[in-house]
Amino acid sequence: MSFTEQDLDNLSSLARINVTKDEKPKMLLDMQAILGYVSEINEISLSNSSVEEERIALGEKGVFNVVREDVITRETNSNTKTLLDEAPSVKDDYVKVEQVLK
Repeated sequence: MSFTEQDLDNLSSLARINVTKDEKPKMLLDMQAILGYVSEINEISLSNSSVEEERIALGEKGVFNVVREDVITRETNSNTKTLLDEAPSVKDDYVKVEQVLK
């Protein structure tokens, strides 16, 4: 994929960055190198990799969720009394603090 001077002008305009004429050649080379690297990464296929083989061996197919399920570990207000007992100042079941903004 080529990155042209027109692309650089459009990108700098969208990002509200002023690029001088002296900076353009280096910036063009940098952007072309970045896009070249990204295109190499996009070409990599996991179909023959050991990661894909391991996932298939474990019975996993495609994308899977690695986030743990939400589990309630304590009941609501189970620690409120303990926290209020430790607070230096309490008013109406709230921790009382000094005003920060005036």
